[in-house]
Amino acid sequence: MYVDADYVAAVDTSAARVAGVPSDAARVAAARSFPTAVWLDRLAAIDGAKASGGAMGLADHLDAALAQQALKADRGAVPPMAVTIVVYDLPDRDCAAAASNGELSAANGGLATYETQYIDRIAAIVSQPKYAGLRIVTIIEPDSYPNMLTNVGNGHAACDAASANQTYVQGIRYALARFATIPNVSMYLDIAHSGWLGWDNNRSKAIAGYKELIAGATPEGRLDIVRGFATNTANYTPLDEPFFDGTADVIGTGGTTQFYEWNPAIDELTYIDKLRSEFVAAGFPGTLSFIVDTSRNGWGGSGRPTHASADVDDMRIDRRAHRGNWCNVRNAGIGERPRATPDATRPYLDAYLFVKPPGASDGTSDSTATTPNDEGKRFDAMCGSGNVDALQGAPHAGHWFHDQFLMLLRNAYPPLP
Repeated sequence: MYVDADYVAAVDTSAARVAGVPSDAARVAAARSFPTAVWLDRLAAIDGAKASGGAMGLADHLDAALAQQALKADRGAVPPMAVTIVVYDLPDRDCAAAASNGELSAANGGLATYETQYIDRIAAIVSQPKYAGLRIVTIIEPDSYPNMLTNVGNGHAACDAASANQTYVQGIRYALARFATIPNVSMYLDIAHSGWLGWDNNRSKAIAGYKELIAGATPEGRLDIVRGFATNTANYTPLDEPFFDGTADVIGTGGTTQFYEWNPAIDELTYIDKLRSEFVAAGFPGTLSFIVDTSRNGWGGSGRPTHASADVDDMRIDRRAHRGNWCNVRNAGIGERPRATPDATRPYLDAYLFVKPPGASDGTSDSTATTPNDEGKRFDAMCGSGNVDALQGAPHAGHWFHDQFLMLLRNAYPPLP
């Protein structure tokens, strides 16, 4: 898996700040080898600004991946190198949130711009013959489609508009059709997480919605053009709650009703198990697979429960005050390290990945930043001081947040050496 030099450079800024603390210095040094996804969250990210000392562009990353691949060549055979890119620039994206609504607007021709200046340009780069030996893993449009599915008619005007004008549907279908023609590109559509779509009614709505979305990308109505789905992107839901399951007596018990709210999908492994069987039953191929973002769902450290208790609140490893809290969550830690085929009992689980790089902020805690910046990012109340789970002092989404990074490393589970 590709290690992003820009990420390593950000890690190095934190290394300089903890040089006098051996335990933290060792953790930060270990983080330099983490493979992380490359976020193409605006048009300018495609080209980058490497020549002027700025961030790498997409071609820069792919060239670097080729170099890493060559270094790992063994006995003359060049092993596959996977590069994960997050495709994230839909017009009016994240319709029910505010931290990162993006630079494009449907009212100002954003869909045409998305198709011709964003998707087409990404496709043109990754399809170059010199990159044919790389495996390009695409995580397509985190949050937006689930936002629309679950918030239409619930007081979110932006989601109502996205549904009415079909911006998300048309944009995602265009991306699917375009990338489907490139043999070494694998597509995973974002499908939120168990604390969002885990309820039976939300999940059934998602199955139907995604089936219609994907089938509409090709004249033949093919459902096999996607490799599968990505869950838990930039989120904190654990892979597994080790001391209880999602039976009604657990999720409805007085001490925990407020947390699980009768949602039987209490963790990500339960969620993908349910999704897999239901998608296949709905007509998707048996090859349908999943990846899970484990960049901040480890929940280690001294607060991690070690045994079963009478009250589920005392033994759940997810320590959030509310399961819907998503912004720079306190006391979280990185989870399982990125690796392919991590679970022999789940052949449809392709990988654990660090899709959201540990240390990349979820959103600014500055409540005065109500006007979108040049990246389309602004303050969301979920990141403010009124949310007990949100770390304060946070920069805009995607920017380096040293305090969060160090917290995630200290609370890693499995622990960092």
